[in-house]
Amino acid sequence: MSCPFCASETGFSAMTFEQAQTLLEELAARGLRNVVLGGGEPFLWPHGVERLGRRARELGFVVQVCTNGASLPAGFERVEGIDRYILPLESMDPARHDPLRRHRDGHHRIVLERIRKLAGSGRELTVSTVLTRENIDELPAIAEYLARARRDGVALHAWHLYRFLPVGRGGARNAERLEVARESFARACAAVKRLDLGFPVYRRDNMLRSSSVEFFWFDGARLRLGSRALETVTPRRGGAG
Repeated sequence: MSCPFCASETGFSAMTFEQAQTLLEELAARGLRNVVLGGGEPFLWPHGVERLGRRARELGFVVQVCTNGASLPAGFERVEGIDRYILPLESMDPARHDPLRRHRDGHHRIVLERIRKLAGSGRELTVSTVLTRENIDELPAIAEYLARARRDGVALHAWHLYRFLPVGRGGARNAERLEVARESFARACAAVKRLDLGFPVYRRDNMLRSSSVEFFWFDGARLRLGSRALETVTPRRGGAG
């Protein structure tokens, strides 16, 4: 979607189903119990994110899917292999959200509709907001909306507040426009965290250096963890699909 704050680089290779399954099996063997299926956009992955989610649940994971929401299938709120959706919301004003989440059909409307459908579905929701110079004053309005959504039956698991990083294919070229001072970011997060919203709010200064989240992807056949190349993961024969 060419988001102007995108911190990802280009050139990632899509995992095969067998690679993804083997990675999940190895992580489960190490005792991990939470997994986020992300991308890119996971619902554009050609091997079936729902199928992989079912396999992850068989292995004992809580399965989360981080999605921009634009390509969700009909009935997404009832998909058995997914416990929680992670959706972005940058503003309650579409005129401010949509330039940050570019989509031909207007992304703000799509996200609010996805959130509405999750009410009473049995699926949880985590919301992510990237704080930039253009939306840092929007947090009180988003907080009010999320608290109302929770009262209306949306199972709000958490709200994550990310500081804009001037890196990657979007962030590097939009730093002057979007970068926010660390002190301003901290004050805005602290003000929201003092509110009694009924769900936790997490401040994420730099997810690229997280102490609680590991990032795995494939570059060709080589598995990478963060910036490190790991040993090649060889799919096991006879694994469940």
